[in-house]
Amino acid sequence: MSATADPTAVVNLEAASEDLQAVLERARGEVANAIVGHEKAVELMLLAALARGHVLLEGPPGTAKTLLAQAMARVLGAKFQRVQFTPDTSASDLIGTVVMRGGEAFLERGAIFTNVLLADEINRTPPRVQAALLEAMQERHVSVKGRTYFIDPPFFVMATQNPYEHEGVYAITESQLDRFLVKIDLEYGSEDGEVQMLSLPHRGVIPDMLGEVSALLGERGFLVAQEAVDEIVVPENVARAVVRTVRFTRESSEVELGASPRAALHLVTAAKARALASGRAAAEIEDVTWLAPYVLGHRLVCDNPREVVAEALRAGLEAA
Repeated sequence: MSATADPTAVVNLEAASEDLQAVLERARGEVANAIVGHEKAVELMLLAALARGHVLLEGPPGTAKTLLAQAMARVLGAKFQRVQFTPDTSASDLIGTVVMRGGEAFLERGAIFTNVLLADEINRTPPRVQAALLEAMQERHVSVKGRTYFIDPPFFVMATQNPYEHEGVYAITESQLDRFLVKIDLEYGSEDGEVQMLSLPHRGVIPDMLGEVSALLGERGFLVAQEAVDEIVVPENVARAVVRTVRFTRESSEVELGASPRAALHLVTAAKARALASGRAAAEIEDVTWLAPYVLGHRLVCDNPREVVAEALRAGLEAA
């Protein structure tokens, strides 16, 4: 990967970086109008969206997973759809159904044809529906009766799951986990945070504060920001650190299944998004170390993924 950039691209990057720094700072403030805490989750979700990746939010009930995803969709300011997955959800609920009109087949499009899709409780839907979502996440299109229907960009999936549900759930396969750029674990907040949460607007027990969240990007701004990420430079030492870190997870005796080559691409792209949002034209090692636990952890089959990622980072950085 080249360590130099086109001068005209750098000028555009400077403008885009300034805009994104402002957006990131305002995004924290906007989401804080609806949710207390989770600042790092907000940053990770915005970076994933910029990197054309997808996010998996995991946590116990009541930790604002759905509310956070809805608030983030408002911040992005793009078309939004939500699907509440259940065991009887069908693929047609997600994709749509083919109908005949005047002797021709038309697809009545489902919720997946949007910019931001909230896939709520993804582990409560059967494998066939998960497979339909998997195709859309990876290929940005769906297939119905032998025909391919493309999803207009930008397309960003935020999925939630409750790890403590054991009845009527379908585990997400390793192949589908590998499609999520980051996995964010949402835990219970501090005592002060929970007290502050009680002061946020509610209508009875129903949160009533999403109206306080403003759109910051919009569909066009979303696309421009994604294109700016592609212009960020990745120096060779950063690329090698990423590859060696990922390869270490496959070589560790503690790991049954390590991170894939796709994981390396995801980690590099996320590092580029973070560099842009930080006002830089090139990714740095620090971007990799900050993002690696969220990009790699959910892809590993082992007892202690966090420890393995930390060890892999040490090995990757020493080699770089």
